[in-house]
Amino acid sequence: MPFQGGPKEAARMLALLDPQSRQRILTELEIKDPKTAQVVRTLMVTLEDLQFLTVRMLQEFLKTVSLRELGLALRRSSPELKRHLMSQLSLRMQEEIQEVMLGPPQPKNIVEEAEKKILKILLEKVEKGEIVLSKDGKEQLV
Repeated sequence: MPFQGGPKEAARMLALLDPQSRQRILTELEIKDPKTAQVVRTLMVTLEDLQFLTVRMLQEFLKTVSLRELGLALRRSSPELKRHLMSQLSLRMQEEIQEVMLGPPQPKNIVEEAEKKILKILLEKVEKGEIVLSKDGKEQLV
């Protein structure tokens, strides 16, 4: 698939790089154009990327997020992601998240805010190297 340009494509290309190269390029971009760098950073991870976490990484991630916010954020996610995450959680966590996911309708801005908070935490953990998103299965953990 050819790259078309723009922040989305830049984020897609950077996501394919090793963490050190990705950080170096983002740092250079931040010096030249901080706004674009921030947009690219936020586009580098999506909620769907949660499916690429190992069980251990997911456990660590869940220690830093509110299950209520995760439930709200998952309202608009794919059925595949919901199934995958639920299969990795304890029954108590599943019940708590499903209660929020299937609860009364919420304003769109509240759901979007929950998504932003979850993605911000995910991005921070990726940038710190605490989480590795191996979308193609080639990233090796050592």
